[in-house]
Amino acid sequence: MEREASARTIPSARTVTEGNLSELYLSLQGEGLWVGIPMVFVRTTGCHRRCKYCDTEYALTAEPVARIWLGWRTGEPALLADNPVSLFQVVTWVQRAAKGVTDWVTFTGGEPLLQADFLANLGATLKEFGFRILLETEGGLPDRLEKVLPFLDAVAADIKLPSTTGEPLDWAGAEKFFRLLVQAPVTACAKVVVTPDIDENEFLYAVQLLSHLHADSPKPIPLILQPVTPARFVSKAPSFSLLAHLASLAQHDLPDVRIVPQVHKLMNLP
Repeated sequence: MEREASARTIPSARTVTEGNLSELYLSLQGEGLWVGIPMVFVRTTGCHRRCKYCDTEYALTAEPVARIWLGWRTGEPALLADNPVSLFQVVTWVQRAAKGVTDWVTFTGGEPLLQADFLANLGATLKEFGFRILLETEGGLPDRLEKVLPFLDAVAADIKLPSTTGEPLDWAGAEKFFRLLVQAPVTACAKVVVTPDIDENEFLYAVQLLSHLHADSPKPIPLILQPVTPARFVSKAPSFSLLAHLASLAQHDLPDVRIVPQVHKLMNLP
């Protein structure tokens, strides 16, 4: 395994910024509207939430070293890089990992928008090299989204219900976030992770939030119901009858409602 130190001064027309990564690798997108598409995943480290069902706990806090696979994520990483890493390094790794396979990159986390300035610069540079970019985010940081949105092609945003996450939700912030999405030239979907103890009234409130936005826009945002994959403090997946019931409720107000599990987990992929 190669060990790479952080490069801190790389000549560039753009100001080189730095960010903290957890890992970078090639895999199949396993969630939402883009299931099955090979993508290079750029996973940032750090998150302000502690969801009960989080399946990437290792990325919740700062990591001193980023793990880099320069292709499909199999075996040990090709190299380790000291955080923070430079924009130049990340672009080089993405190009090597994606070569001949994909032009898609996913920004994920942790919560990637905590490093919005870094991702805006990274996104702008990747776009110059012909990459398409998907952002996976909690859907509640609108001011940070505005910095990155011009460089995105797609957004998968959660509506993190208090009953499923164990944490409060800023509903006004979520509404502002999704309003930005319906106004932007991006493909987007909203996602609700469904746990057995989901509160139906909270769910209906989320449905109404999306429905009201659709009334003001010709571009509806699909709603993805994602049955939880047991992790952390959640040990049981929801029943199909619960999923079908929630989907039926949502379909009264929304034109596109889908039940999509984490397909990559079913395939034993990262």
